[in-house]
Amino acid sequence: MTDQYIEIFLYLDPLGRRCNSARKIISKFRTERPETIKLRVIPMVNFKRVFGHARKRTSNNRATFVEKNNKYSTNTYQACLAFHASAMQGKNKSHQFLTTLQETVVEGRTEFFEDLIYKVADEIGLDVEMFREDYKSDLVRKIYRKSLGIAADMDITSTPSCVIYKDGLHEEAVRLGEEIEREILHTICGLEPIKDVEDGEEIHEEVKEELSNVFNLNLT
Repeated sequence: MTDQYIEIFLYLDPLGRRCNSARKIISKFRTERPETIKLRVIPMVNFKRVFGHARKRTSNNRATFVEKNNKYSTNTYQACLAFHASAMQGKNKSHQFLTTLQETVVEGRTEFFEDLIYKVADEIGLDVEMFREDYKSDLVRKIYRKSLGIAADMDITSTPSCVIYKDGLHEEAVRLGEEIEREILHTICGLEPIKDVEDGEEIHEEVKEELSNVFNLNLT
């Protein structure tokens, strides 16, 4: 047993197929490491993915494309807010909410609709009335907007992406883009020091502190 720990901040589209795979890969990775691993999930709308998703499902009719694009953007935004609303009742509940939502929509190929989030909330045992109030609250929207600003500060431009810290040290931080694999995660966590594999930049400490403020986390 070791007293070392790893923190993973996972940015994902809650309705994305690759993001669902990344979540499962990281969940498996957590069971294979001797360190304590803290996973922080930050959902966001990936407009590039939404654009591609809409284009695949429409013809050359511009009006149809715009309608589909708006629909997928709205669906993803609603799913992001729902995740944050579920987190108001505990981090474990939010992870359970995301898992169930992805299993239903991504793996079960069920079409997303707003009422589905309430069904998922009820299925996993959330206080649905509290969840409904939080989902529609200005606070949850503020948290979501703040998380987007942090994503921009960390140069997160695609989903899935993750930022990894070892033992709370910003000098040992790495950002991974869309290709998240168990083997890569294990290699990164066994190297010292860890650098950003995309462009060599380190994640700044002030950005990490901002994450702590938004999500009320103790990162030190």
